Amino acid sequence: MAKRDKKATRRKPDTTCFVQVAREPSIGVEVSTGRPWVGVDQQVGHGSADALFALTEEQYATALADSWEIRPFMAACWRGEHDDLRLFDPRGGAWTPGRWFPSRPRVIPPRFAGELWHHADALADTPDGERTALSRALAAGTAHARPGPDSGPVPGGVHSPDAVPGPDGGHTLTFALTGDGAYPRPAALIAGLDAGSDRERARAILGDLLEGAPDTYPMEGDRVRLHYTDGGLTRITLERPAPAPLPSGPIRAFLAPLGRPEAGTEFQEAVRPAGGTARRWAVSSGVTRRLIVCDGGVEVQVQDGRVLSTRIRLDTFDADTLFPGAARPLARADVHRALGTPAAISGRAELHRYGPRDLVVRYGPDGEAPEEITTVLGEVSVSHRIHRWRSGEFTLFLDVLGLDADHPLAQHVRRLAGTRVRTHAGTVIAVTIGDRGHRPERLAAFADGMPPAPTRTDLPFGVPTYTGDRDDLRDFAQGWIHVHASDGETITTITVSQDPPRSLPAHRWSAHRDR
Repeated sequence: MAKRDKKATRRKPDTTCFVQVAREPSIGVEVSTGRPWVGVDQQVGHGSADALFALTEEQYATALADSWEIRPFMAACWRGEHDDLRLFDPRGGAWTPGRWFPSRPRVIPPRFAGELWHHADALADTPDGERTALSRALAAGTAHARPGPDSGPVPGGVHSPDAVPGPDGGHTLTFALTGDGAYPRPAALIAGLDAGSDRERARAILGDLLEGAPDTYPMEGDRVRLHYTDGGLTRITLERPAPAPLPSGPIRAFLAPLGRPEAGTEFQEAVRPAGGTARRWAVSSGVTRRLIVCDGGVEVQVQDGRVLSTRIRLDTFDADTLFPGAARPLARADVHRALGTPAAISGRAELHRYGPRDLVVRYGPDGEAPEEITTVLGEVSVSHRIHRWRSGEFTLFLDVLGLDADHPLAQHVRRLAGTRVRTHAGTVIAVTIGDRGHRPERLAAFADGMPPAPTRTDLPFGVPTYTGDRDDLRDFAQGWIHVHASDGETITTITVSQDPPRSLPAHRWSAHRDR
């Protein structure tokens, strides 16, 4: 065996970690060094991606407050005038850095930009969660703070990476803007505010004060409290109050399933008044999120066996079942009586927050008649314009792979006539249809639009990844779809599994290299 060359250079591990703070343009911080950056579009093959260029702290704070101020610098980077400031190049083999944490789109547009949003997300996270780790990384170099008389840090304290209990059972984070251990980028916590800013400037950035709470502003159900010394801003406290209980009445059924198992009791109670599930859409073969469309005007997004959001379209769903006893037509005041005062308002949208669950009501052009209601887990981002690629039971079979055998979704698949579920070590590893106990409708339902006796060409998934005389194999994000035809044409069985089949000799398969 040849000896290792001790003089050979070893590649240093990549410790960089890029956190996006604003999206358009893309602006953020590389937290291992604390250096801000801006993304500049670069051509990569037939597409494009952002190269990341270093900013000064002054450029960064200015860009967060007004993105147009940074455009001339971005144009110069695009022309190649600042290649010495390039922190990441997408032409190096990846379109985003290895450790890349994008800014999470909010359910309603935020009033201001800044790093404070990442810290707000950490308040709902576990102590060892990813969002907590991001909060700590963004605040690198600051010290731990102690709870003070107001259940926040003592006067003059600094940011605590771990939230301390608030006075009403919530949580509190405090950030010092000046002095030893101050936040590393004080002007970036809330874009437009810096140490020394006065109350008039704060009011222009944050809007109206909370009634009865001096120097305190609402922030999507949280509270931002500003502390001044001699009229100049010195500290910012982020407070999360104890969560409000879920509202009573029928609307509760659309909040309860969030974060809970798909096909579980709460899920069934939500889709039952909507006429049950109708179609289950996949975004693509490489995305695991699904869109479930019910007959009665309700849409549900699910991923990894749990419910992420529900959307109720009031033009097709009977509002009487949501707000019984309310006047007709349903008005904003009726919604407020049922749900309470909104936590935030943006244009025609109102946000109501119940701990980790958000409810957004969107009103019509008159600002009075509600058009749709969306409930969503506060930790995730959803879009109503989700792409509908293919629908059918194949999404169901892919989604149960890796779930515990007693998960409600796995139990639902097991109860389907003509399906055989295989498990290993208590988790689902494969689902087969078409063999013993065969039900013709099961093959037809595998992908919507397939005939009762489908052939290999009837599967609407394009060219297989691998193909043989009697078999086709397709690679999806969650597993493999193996189609077998005993006569080489009409499908006999379909197996959806975590791993590709090992029973067939390798020489019987040939890859389609042009995929």
